[in-house]
Amino acid sequence: MNEAERKAIRAMLQRRAEEKTQTPDMARQWLIEEGLYDGDGDLKPQYGGQPDKRGAK
Repeated sequence: MNEAERKAIRAMLQRRAEEKTQTPDMARQWLIEEGLYDGDGDLKPQYGGQPDKRGAK
C-alpha cells in the first residue's frame, strides 16, 4: 500500500467518523454496531469494560 492509498483510507475513515458521531446517541449506536459496546451501551470486557456480571451468583 502506498502513501496515496493510506491517505485516501484515512480521509474515508475521518468522513465516516464525522458522519457517525454527530450526536452522542449516534456515536453510541455506531460503537454498538462496530462491536465495541454491548447492546446496553457498555464497553465490552475485551476493550476494557467490566466483565459481565449477569451470570454471576
